[in-house]
Amino acid sequence: MCVCAKCPSWVECGEKGGYCFPTIGKSSCITEEKGCICGGCPVTEKLGLTHGYYCTRGSEKEQLGM
Repeated sequence: MCVCAKCPSWVECGEKGGYCFPTIGKSSCITEEKGCICGGCPVTEKLGLTHGYYCTRGSEKEQLGM
């Protein structure tokens, strides 16, 4: 269900995506925000997530300060 690899901010570096999950967190190679498609991701909808740019800003929990 993950669409990370289709994002304009995506950088191919061997990571699989899933940055919205707290166990994965931010990317170690994506540093520039060039657009975000997190809002249209099936995982975002299914889990009721409200943030975006998980690849650079961290998971939902990280962005909420948890």
